[in-house]
Amino acid sequence: MALNKGLDLSSFDCGDSDLNEFLKKDAFGHEEKNIVKTYVCLNQNNAVGFFSVCNDAIKLSKQERQSEFGEPKAYSDYPAIKIARLAVSKNCQRKGVGKFMVQVVVGKAIELSKSVGCRFVTVDAYPQQAEFYEKMGFIRNIEDRAGDNVSMRLDLVEALKPFL
Repeated sequence: MALNKGLDLSSFDCGDSDLNEFLKKDAFGHEEKNIVKTYVCLNQNNAVGFFSVCNDAIKLSKQERQSEFGEPKAYSDYPAIKIARLAVSKNCQRKGVGKFMVQVVVGKAIELSKSVGCRFVTVDAYPQQAEFYEKMGFIRNIEDRAGDNVSMRLDLVEALKPFL
């Protein structure tokens, strides 16, 4: 469900104070400035998770372009949708909520790619969450500009191949 003022988010606790504060204090302001769009995952009207997405562009190295596209002269920048924030409440962690929300983001990116260019889903993952994203098909970027986080991407074309 899209973030709205009618949602009671006061009891949401994912165990990370930065993510909790973002949802409760910053998300509405970012929405109003059209920086991100935030969606809340509900279970019986209780917020059990949320994610925020925004537009992104990813720069691939010559090595990455060669291995993924067969030619190093392909575009250096590719359009993407970024998972800017994703969190699951402590009592629902390791129950598939995070996986579900990533699948929703991928679905939104695929739908968007039907009308505008969108090749990847990106995320700057906390180091302790990188394995979660790898299990979802994300790979680490060679040129990691995410600071303390792990810059990762999911190729939508590759993700769709099993379904074509």
